[in-house]
Amino acid sequence: MRLLSILILTISMALAEGINIPTGFSANFTQKITSPKKKVIKYSGTMLLNSSGTLKWSYKKPTRKEVCSSDKHFTIVDHDLEQVSFHELRQALSLPAILKKARHHKDNLYVATYQKVLYTFALDKKGHISQIAYKDTLDNVVNIRFRHMQYRNKPNPKRIMQCPYPQSYDIVRG
Repeated sequence: MRLLSILILTISMALAEGINIPTGFSANFTQKITSPKKKVIKYSGTMLLNSSGTLKWSYKKPTRKEVCSSDKHFTIVDHDLEQVSFHELRQALSLPAILKKARHHKDNLYVATYQKVLYTFALDKKGHISQIAYKDTLDNVVNIRFRHMQYRNKPNPKRIMQCPYPQSYDIVRG
């Protein structure tokens, strides 16, 4: 009985700690966005994340674009439009900050509320993030699935976390 109690306590403590945030993370992703009118858009590509909060999404389908963010700054490079957009948010959006707030819900699911948005995370058998779901500010349901996840003990290099673009692209400041 004592062994069972210790085992339950150990598992409870491990689950209460939240999600392990890697120093560096990379994965392939598929993103499905469903509008309130049930219109579905699907994207796919690769994603890089550093525990510092720098993030890079490289969309391959259906359009080619990169989205790089750090703290409150976003850069979007749309290769189809040959356009670069620079944006600054009022509040920082940080995936590591969201993950730090995540708490065990049930089975392999964790939830976190961040800036009034409820995020749900699913972990695989290794405890790696395999899926993120949330409802955005336009009431779209967003579901992101990760494959071929790689957790690293060091950050992704700065040079690959940037969004380079040709100087001939139009620049938009938002």
